Amino acid sequence: MLFAIGVAVGALTMHTLDGREITMSNYESRKGTVIVFMSSRCPVTQEQIGRLLQVHNTYKREEVLFVGLCANDAESPEELKSFCQRRDVNFPVYRDPGGAIAKKFGARFTPQAFLLDAKGVLIHRGGFENEAAVEDMNSAISQFLAGKPVAGQSGNRPGTPIKAAGTPSPAEDPIEPLAFASEMVFEKVPWAADHHCSTIAEAPNGDLLCVWFGGSFECADDEALFISRRKRGERAWTAPTVLTRGEFLKPPGNAVVFRVNPTRMMVYYDRMEEARPIRNGRWREGKLMRMYSDDSGMTWSKDEDAGVNIGGLRNAPFTTQVGALMLPISNPSCFLVTRDGGVSWEQSGTMDGGGQPTVMQSESKDSGKTWTPSRPTTLPNPGAGMAMCKLRNGHLVFVYNSNADARTPLSVAISKDDGATWSRPVHLESNPGEYAYPCVIQTSDDKIHVSYTFLRLVIKHAEFSERWATLLSP
Repeated sequence: MLFAIGVAVGALTMHTLDGREITMSNYESRKGTVIVFMSSRCPVTQEQIGRLLQVHNTYKREEVLFVGLCANDAESPEELKSFCQRRDVNFPVYRDPGGAIAKKFGARFTPQAFLLDAKGVLIHRGGFENEAAVEDMNSAISQFLAGKPVAGQSGNRPGTPIKAAGTPSPAEDPIEPLAFASEMVFEKVPWAADHHCSTIAEAPNGDLLCVWFGGSFECADDEALFISRRKRGERAWTAPTVLTRGEFLKPPGNAVVFRVNPTRMMVYYDRMEEARPIRNGRWREGKLMRMYSDDSGMTWSKDEDAGVNIGGLRNAPFTTQVGALMLPISNPSCFLVTRDGGVSWEQSGTMDGGGQPTVMQSESKDSGKTWTPSRPTTLPNPGAGMAMCKLRNGHLVFVYNSNADARTPLSVAISKDDGATWSRPVHLESNPGEYAYPCVIQTSDDKIHVSYTFLRLVIKHAEFSERWATLLSP
């Protein structure tokens, strides 16, 4: 018998994912029930599961229970459970062996949904196969809860045939890691009270290297570049040591440490060239310098002139699709590019704007040779550095001060659409004070690492999984 609109469906017998039988008849314990026929092998279910969950999360606190049913006998309980865990499905999912329940509802494709009232009466047929279907289903539930008439069926196009065997999704760990940890890189340097503008990188041996400038104050005659190491597998950082002091009355400023090829680390930094004495934070004239290490940062070459008449750097380089490594420069706004692992460098990709005080957006479709005119984003900025990197899964992680008026809070946002939209910011720091000038990277174990200025007194490091950030910013 095919269930018709307005008919009570009665008790439904299904199987749990561990093979036990369960009968659902407790409709009166809630305001409504949505039965969703779904399959982890269905590409439409895979594509729309996020929107389905949004609707579920909207109404779960209004006593509407979602129940997932899989009528695909080719699909194992293990892969269905793995899919639900990977995609954070937070409603019960059962199996419908032989599609017995699907036949009673007349379900022909996945995902397809059926809304029942508190008496188990079928009042609406719909789905989640596209945005229009999601909106129709959302509207039907809303009208039902408001006591308004509900259209018996929405006119949406089918998704995947319910009997389609499909192919299993690639085997993955069903539960993504949820990780977060943070610590001070050091507590103090006896002769240097001010520390700022850190940069972080993973060395060839897996160690983390953190480089920053510090001294009596920003631009002080005694300012130096410091380096600290966190050995692979350990939590503690080594005591800071001086990497370079520059030259007499020409101390180092902003620096970037990065791996330029599989075996070589490089540090590029701005050396202050302005006549002294100068006030705190006043330096404007600089020369771009560099040094390198072939033993994971244990020893370094002597400083040398980078040989280019440009300067002003802050953010770590990135690799283009054709393998070029591009180091952002701010004066003028351009890039230093190497295509041979750091043997040679050239200036490329000049763009307008792009200085540190303003969050801008510019795009390139020719591997960084030319760039569109920069334009403001919707993200606030208080006149402070920010950092971004592209994760191996293609997502972008952006660390910035999400306040136009102060260098707190320091926040993390994720974009899954190349920066078109961003998740709600998650705060690394939110107390009063200055938490700024971050550097962000992803290491070989997929962890995200951020180093940043903490109250201008020390450098702090945080590491976390992408899931930590996305769970806190739905």
